Amino acid sequence: MAMGLAGLPDREWMIKDAKGRKYNYDSEEEAFEELPEYGEGATVWTREVYRALFVTKSIDGWKQVPNSRV
Repeated sequence: MAMGLAGLPDREWMIKDAKGRKYNYDSEEEAFEELPEYGEGATVWTREVYRALFVTKSIDGWKQVPNSRV
């Protein structure tokens, strides 16, 4: 997919709790701020995406973000 057709890259953020439920966030700061609310075992994940019209395409998939804020 050509860069001009796909638009600019963007990041998506997600919290995955210990039961596997997923919650989306707009920024890293927001995700880490909310992380304690989901209890022990909850983790923050991110991925780089490209958006074109109504399609979101991820190149590398979700990757866990180390919690350096503990």
